[in-house]
Amino acid sequence: MEKDPNSLFQQLSNLLVPKVPQPAGSVANVVTNERILAELADCFNTSLLAESVGHSLLFNTSYFVILHPKTYEERLPALPVIVDEAVRRFYDLLRARKGPDDKIMPVSSHWYFKFGPGTEFNGRLIGRDDVEVIGSLAGVSLAEPAQPEAFVAANVKATVRVKNTNMFDKLDINQQAFEHIDFRESGTFAIKLNPALAGDETPLMMPPVPAMPVPQAVRPSALARIDCYLADSNTEKTFWMEDREMVVARKEPDNEAFPNYLRLESPYVSNPHARIRYNEAENRFQIVSYSRNETRVNEQVIERSEPANPQWTDLPDKAQVLLNGVVTLSFSINA
Repeated sequence: MEKDPNSLFQQLSNLLVPKVPQPAGSVANVVTNERILAELADCFNTSLLAESVGHSLLFNTSYFVILHPKTYEERLPALPVIVDEAVRRFYDLLRARKGPDDKIMPVSSHWYFKFGPGTEFNGRLIGRDDVEVIGSLAGVSLAEPAQPEAFVAANVKATVRVKNTNMFDKLDINQQAFEHIDFRESGTFAIKLNPALAGDETPLMMPPVPAMPVPQAVRPSALARIDCYLADSNTEKTFWMEDREMVVARKEPDNEAFPNYLRLESPYVSNPHARIRYNEAENRFQIVSYSRNETRVNEQVIERSEPANPQWTDLPDKAQVLLNGVVTLSFSINA
């Protein structure tokens, strides 16, 4: 029986170059959804142990995850599920840690997750098998603001995993260290923190915020109502669509003179970002996106259009419009 030449070559190769056993856990270094989840849970648990004091449970609520660009592209569709599972894991860890007299005392009222592609951070190279998790107690905007000089503001007090170890270091990282990481595209999530899910019925002890005027429930002259939630600043506003067309844009000096602009104070919104119109001939509302950042209508991504060639998408009543994964517009027809 003729022998397989490849088999003979393999046997000879094994004799000349004996196989070295792979170190335990080497296969696990591949970046999978489970590994990203485990890294987030480790960062959370480490902060819970390090930051809690007395009967007050304190922990990181903001997480920045840097992946190699190719890994980021591969994992991007799974990020919403990873975030959902991470929050579940956080609540499990809180329930396991919480004693009968303990109270949950987070600095923020939301969980924030920002994923971004990068090849270097804080002097360390980011490889295909690396997951860089940076946790902080409170949220911090890492998006490029309208005024670049304002970007070099405060440092980020963060908990960072030390490469090739299971330990975390507490560092003060200047925001300039993040400037080459793209956190402004899809990959940003905010989830309202619910202490009751961790077995704590005590309301969140958050710093007082200025009272906002109660929005008018009905405005007969308006065509539609748009309730806006900006997750990056944890603010809510209500806008009324009085004209047949409304432009959604980041608030800038160059658009303050236009009465039909919905101006949002968020670096996650483009200028302009989208346009909403009432198509009288067809008796329906429609939306078009001009932004390079992601725009979703009821969880469906709508394609970007050029201003000269808008591609309109129907906007049903009670629609949810998500801008860049951070700003939520709840649209409803003012019947």
